[in-house]
Parts: sequence; C-alpha cells; structure tokens
Amino acid sequence: MRKQASIGDMLNLKAIVGLSIVLTEIVFINELASGSFELILSSALVTIALLIQLRFAVRPDSPGPADIVIFIFNWLFLDLAPKVQLINQPQQLVNTSTVAVDRVALTNLVCALFMVAFTLFYEFLSRRAIKKSLRLPTPTPTRTPTSADEVPVVNVAAPAFSGVGVGIAVFFCILVVGIAAPFAYKSVESQATISPGLLVMNRFLLFLPSATMLIVLNETIRSGRKVAFSRVCVLLLLFLLVVITQNPYTEKRNALGPVYMGMLLIGFQNWFTSSARRMLLLIFAMVLIFPASSIFTHNHQQTLGAVSFSQFSDAIAEHYFSVNYDSWANVYTAIEFVQAHGIQWGHQLLGSALFFVPSAIWTSKPLATGIFLANYLINNYAMWFTNLSAPFVAEGYLDFGYLGVIAYGGATAVIVTLLNRLGARTDRWSAFPMAVYASIFLMLVMRGSLMVAMGFITAAFLSFMFSSTLLSIRSERRRYPAPRQFGHPTLVS
Repeated sequence: MRKQASIGDMLNLKAIVGLSIVLTEIVFINELASGSFELILSSALVTIALLIQLRFAVRPDSPGPADIVIFIFNWLFLDLAPKVQLINQPQQLVNTSTVAVDRVALTNLVCALFMVAFTLFYEFLSRRAIKKSLRLPTPTPTRTPTSADEVPVVNVAAPAFSGVGVGIAVFFCILVVGIAAPFAYKSVESQATISPGLLVMNRFLLFLPSATMLIVLNETIRSGRKVAFSRVCVLLLLFLLVVITQNPYTEKRNALGPVYMGMLLIGFQNWFTSSARRMLLLIFAMVLIFPASSIFTHNHQQTLGAVSFSQFSDAIAEHYFSVNYDSWANVYTAIEFVQAHGIQWGHQLLGSALFFVPSAIWTSKPLATGIFLANYLINNYAMWFTNLSAPFVAEGYLDFGYLGVIAYGGATAVIVTLLNRLGARTDRWSAFPMAVYASIFLMLVMRGSLMVAMGFITAAFLSFMFSSTLLSIRSERRRYPAPRQFGHPTLVS
C-alpha cells in the first residue's frame, strides 16, 4: 500500500511539473509569436523531449536521486533558463554571444537530441536490470524468525562499525582539520591561485570529515541498533568538522550542495524513500536555495541576520539572467565554434580523461572546455572572464558532433544506472552515501567543465574509500594455544 501511494504521489508531481513545462512553452511562443517557424518548432521539440524524459526517465523505483538530478538540470538549464533569457534579451546571450535564429534552433535540436538519447538508453538499461533481477534466485534468510522474535530479522551483509574503527577515523579527521584547515582559510584570504597541492588539500583531505560523516550516519540509521549516546556525540563532532571545512567561506555552492543535500537524504532516508519527496527537495533546492545562497558565497562578509527578504528575492530573480545559467548559451557557442573551426575529435575528452596529468609535463594538454569556449568568446565577442560552464551536451558536440551528443546521452544513462546499482548495495556502508553524493554531484558534471568535475569527483571517491577503510578497522584479540601439560602418566587399573 505504501509503495502504491509513493507511485501515486510521483505521478501527481510529474503531472504538476509537466504542466509547468507546457505553460512555460506557451508563454515563450506567445512572446516570440513573430519569430521564425524553425525557432518555435525547435523550442516545442525541446518541450516534448523534456516531457518524454519526465515520463520515462524519472523512475519511482530508483534507489537514488540520479535520474531526478539529470531531469532537473535539463529542465532548468536547457529549457527554462534560455527561454527566460531570450524573452528578456532577444539579441544577446548571457555569455555575450549575439543571437542568430538558425543557430538558436540548432541548439534546441541538439539539446532535444541529448534528452531523447538519454531517455531511450536509460529506459533500456532499467528494463534490462529489472529482467536480470527477476531471473536471480531469491536469497534464503540466514535465520528464520521465531515466535519469540519481537522484530523481524533484517539481513544486512555489512557488519556494524567497531568502536576502534570509528575512533581511528574520527581522530584522523580531527588531525587533518587541525593541520589543513588553517592553510585553506589562509588561501581564501590571500586569494591564492589554485594549484595541485591546494586541490589535494581541499578536495581530498578536507573532504574526509564529510565522507566519514555520511558513512557513519548511514550505518547508524540502517544498522537497526539502538543509538548510543557515544554515537550521537561522534555524529555531532563530525558535523562540527564538516561545518569547519565545508562552508560558504571556503567552498563554492557546487561543492557544498552535494554534502548537505547528502546529509538530508541519508539522515532522513526512510522519509525520502519516496521519489516524489526527493524530487520536491531537489527542485526546492535548485530553484530557491541555490540562487539565494549566492548572497553568502559571493560575499564572505555577509551574515544571515543582515539579509533582508528583498535581497533573497532579488538574488533568485537575477540568478536566471546571469552567467550562472549560461549552459544553454555555451552549447550555442560550441555549435558556433564547430561551424567555424570543425569538430575536435576527442581532443577535449582526452584532456578530461587525463585530468591528473600536469600541464607542465603535457605541454599541449587541452584547456578545460569552459575556458576553451571562454577564450573563443573573448576573442570574438565581449566576454571578460574564463570561468564559464561547459555542459555535457556541449562536450559531446564539440568533440564528435551529433554522434557525440547521442553517445554522451548514452554515457549519462550508464552513469545513472551504475549509481542506482551502487545505491542498492548493502554489502558496504559506504555504497549508499557514495551513490547519493555522486548523484547530487551529477549537477556539476552536467554543467561542466568535465575536466574540473572529474578531478573533484575522483578526489571525493578516494576520500570515501579511505574513510571506509579506517572505519572498517577492528581490534582482534590474538588467541594463544593453551600450554601443553607435562606430567607423570596415571595408571588405571
């Protein structure tokens, strides 16, 4: 009954979101009624592709939020934001590029192709996974409940953490924060240039408290044991360390979002088993919280008490007209670049795959795609800085054209399927936290640049693995054999 109610809630929420998408399209067509037929048709195709994705590629049975994140990105960054921007400023895009109607239509078609490719691949992979699970034999329980059992036995393959493992992991986190955090704060104050050493410190060492917090929180909730006072103290201490290392002063919103959203989804996972609730949380976060947080992340001296309601509302309204939502515009620029200079044939992908190779060794190493596109805009338009996004669909088109868009859509479906499989595992306490964190982080991967995202997510996964290793340490008492007794033989008559 509970599962049917969850599916019903998801269908109702899908209907509301779908209606919002259709109404946005109607407003856009009405505002640009004098526009060309190809512009209106391409915009309608994006809407149709997005509705198809909402219907088939947001599954209520997914153990994690990965497919929801992909949908929200496509909706906000590739559909809603460009329409609002074109209505407000029809002659120039937010990345300073001038508007050409035929290229706008082509950009819409490329985005629609990506959405359809992802939906088809994801639907195929999901159905294949369901068929495979139906063919597997039903596992037999390790012990059958008796009438004396008050609570049914829950088979959890992963053993609970020992006090020794938790203590070692927490001590290591305290040591890392005590040594590395002052350097991180100094680098922010001095506006130090990003270096490999700084990336290792910020993305691996200072992420250890977050990884440990998420894993211990998941084990505490799922183990079924009574929560001891000592475990509560451990979680509070880890949360304090997370606040010290992950805050608007030291990190950007892209890094903070997966951590704190992960805490909510893991800490209240019994409530968020409903896909509808997960989707509501993510929509609320992306539509309201993410834009409003720029008040603090872009001004380190800003305090919560000094912020008025009008500042929040202005920040949210202006956010969609800024370069924070330049993804669609940069797809447009990638298409323009290919038309002028040709396809890159995997040059950008190679740089992303070998992100760990220093430029000092690989002198011809490609720039991150966002910087690559920004340099083109600086040379040909009025762009003034290089910190631009490069969405996944733009990476695909820039490297391999239309085939790249289809292939990258398929790759996205494979990633989401793997994250769903990881989130369903119970043999490791770190599996579900890693799946949740990576699912939220997909927003950064989709927004790009891929080279930057690869470095961040790799460092985070290494932190999860290292933290899991520390937490799994156990104290084993060495058993010595009993000494042999030497005595006189006893005569038995």
